Amino acid sequence: MDSSNKIDLEKFANYMKNIPIPEDPPIISNELKEKIVNSTKEEFPKISTLIEKLELCWLSSNDNRLGVTTFSGDYNELYRKKRLNLPLGPIKIKIHPVLIDDEKLFNHTLVHEILHASGMFEHSETHDELTNKIAPAPSLSESIVLRYLQAIMISTTNVLSWECDNCNYIWTRNTFIKPNVCPKCSSLLK
Repeated sequence: MDSSNKIDLEKFANYMKNIPIPEDPPIISNELKEKIVNSTKEEFPKISTLIEKLELCWLSSNDNRLGVTTFSGDYNELYRKKRLNLPLGPIKIKIHPVLIDDEKLFNHTLVHEILHASGMFEHSETHDELTNKIAPAPSLSESIVLRYLQAIMISTTNVLSWECDNCNYIWTRNTFIKPNVCPKCSSLLK
C-alpha cells in the first residue's frame, strides 16, 4: 500500500472512544426478531428461545469492535455442547454505542452476533449470506457511521485531493481508492 493510503489508527480509534454509553441496554425490535426466526428456523429451530435468553448490553466506548458475543464456557465446551445439541449456556452480546443512531448498521451487527450466539462460531459464507439476508449491510449513503469512518480514514492519509495532469482540474478526495479517470475531462489518471 502506498503512503497515500496509510491510516492514522489513533485518530480512527479516538472517534469510537468519544461515544457516550446509553443508560438503557440495546433492544432487538420485534420486526428484526421475526426476520431472524423466519430466516433461520430450519437451521436453528430453537432460535426464538435463544433470542429471549440473550443478554444485550453496550460495549465500552474504548472498544474498537462494533459487536462481540461472549459465552460462559470455553471453546472446547462450546463445541461439545453444539455437537451434542445442548444449550450453549448464558450468552452476552455487546454492541458498540456508536451504532445507537444507525439502525441499519445496528441491525446488521446485531444479526451477525446473534448468528454467532446460535452456534455459527466461524465467519463463513453461510454466516455472511444469512446475515445479509436478514439485515443487509448498509451502503455508505445509508449509514452515518460508515460515512464518518470513511471520512476519518481519508482525512488521516496525506492525500486530500487529486489533480488531473491533463486539464489541471483539482477535486477533493471523497473515496479511499484513487479514481482511474478525471471527472472533468475523462483522461486516464497516472
